[in-house]
Amino acid sequence: MYKLNLITLKITATFLLLIIVQKIQAQQWLGISGSNYAGTNSVYNNPANITDSRYKLYVNLFANDIFIANNYVGYDAPYSMLKLFTNSAAQEYRNSKNVIIFKNAYYDINLDSKSYHLNAQNDLRGPSFLYTINNKRSIGLLSRVRTIVNFTDAPITLANLVRLGTDTLFLKNQDFTVSNSALNINSYAELGISYGQILKDEDEDFIKIGITLKRVVGIYNAHINIKEADYDIIDDPAEPKKQILRIDKLKAEYGYTTEASVNNTKPSFPWIFGNQSAGGGWGVDLGIVYEYRPEVRKYRYREKGKEKLDPSKNKYEFKVGVSLLDIGGINYNNPFYVRNWDVDIQNKEFKSEDVSQVQGTDDAFKRINQVVGLNDDQSIHNFTTGLPTVFQVNFDYHVRDKFYVNSLWVQGLRGNNSLSMKMPSSLSITPRWESKWLEVGIPFALLDNYSSFTFGIGARLGPLFFGTDNLGSFLNINSPKGTDLYFGLSVPIFNRPPSLPNACFYEKSEKKRWKFWKRRK
Repeated sequence: MYKLNLITLKITATFLLLIIVQKIQAQQWLGISGSNYAGTNSVYNNPANITDSRYKLYVNLFANDIFIANNYVGYDAPYSMLKLFTNSAAQEYRNSKNVIIFKNAYYDINLDSKSYHLNAQNDLRGPSFLYTINNKRSIGLLSRVRTIVNFTDAPITLANLVRLGTDTLFLKNQDFTVSNSALNINSYAELGISYGQILKDEDEDFIKIGITLKRVVGIYNAHINIKEADYDIIDDPAEPKKQILRIDKLKAEYGYTTEASVNNTKPSFPWIFGNQSAGGGWGVDLGIVYEYRPEVRKYRYREKGKEKLDPSKNKYEFKVGVSLLDIGGINYNNPFYVRNWDVDIQNKEFKSEDVSQVQGTDDAFKRINQVVGLNDDQSIHNFTTGLPTVFQVNFDYHVRDKFYVNSLWVQGLRGNNSLSMKMPSSLSITPRWESKWLEVGIPFALLDNYSSFTFGIGARLGPLFFGTDNLGSFLNINSPKGTDLYFGLSVPIFNRPPSLPNACFYEKSEKKRWKFWKRRK
């Protein structure tokens, strides 16, 4: 599961070649992550959620999320992305070989932004478990592989060049400038241990805290931070149908790990905790949750002379969770795999033969280095990339019976031009209906740094869950500029209710329920 596939490697090489030579958040699983039955998937949002869950044991077999968003190009084809992905477009949109036709006219280009960006992620959550030790403490073990792509602060000229290439009339014979634009592609594995504990359980007030300590291991990285660049495009005098990219000036930090860092990836102790990987580091998640429980008495029961709370039921009218996630970073320092340079060059030319028929990322970087004039002796075999640190606030309100409304605020804390991974900020509200074996949530969200309004759906059918935070992308609504899809399979073992049907006792309180503007007296 830790291997990057050939498609990922080709995409990585393509991104780097486009940014240098030609000059592109999990998102949050909104439909299910706020659920009381999300198991380990709620721990990623707040480690305090591991405690007082509805599970005695929850085992995640696998789960995956694919997310992409940008503010440059939208999808405006006469058939939906769903029909494109499933190869089910109508015959009128196919050629003589029955292949779906995709035209340049199907791109909806945004020309109104000051700068352009791309954020993409693949979040693979591997075997993990949550275990309730007793009515106060829980533990968990989490495994995960994430691939994150961030391309930030690109001017319109660079975005046009990425999409159209060098053989474009209005991009030729002009002087272009790029500054403070960055690309960071990072794939890493993490192994975490979570612990949660109840701090306060006094009638209507309930507080729990949690922490996840994570070992993070670098699988692959490629990055460039362009501080300043001047370039132009001209026709090649020797081959008029081809072009030359002339770099008049380039100041940048540029680096990568070799293909061997991917090929030698293996889930072993020396690779995870030793020096066999390209690099490693540590991360931590912190969280706290407060619950207001005005009718907690009706969940109390006696068993063998002791008073207990029914662990199979939700007891709150509302709860608020605050968390700080992905604090830490990865230090890439293995000299066999790691290359990094401070680039300061002038008057370099990239011709078509320099980038044609590239065979993998190592070959791509070799060609780039030859033209730029870089070699391994000049390389600094060390760089650090930060984890995608975010601050989150979650509010969940129990409307009545099985109906809830959840809201989530996610604020990314990494700067656009840092060498750190970045998660875009978002704000969402998700009505949901949940029960022990069935659940449906419908999120409405401002994603991609609050710039894109989306709606989605998430569902849980026993051990299976699936959903999307951007359903409009599959239905071809409003020229979507991204898409999202998640799914997973688990083994749920629920906490048992009281053994006697009338074990719970309840004395109805004469006090009124909580009012948002005034606490009951």
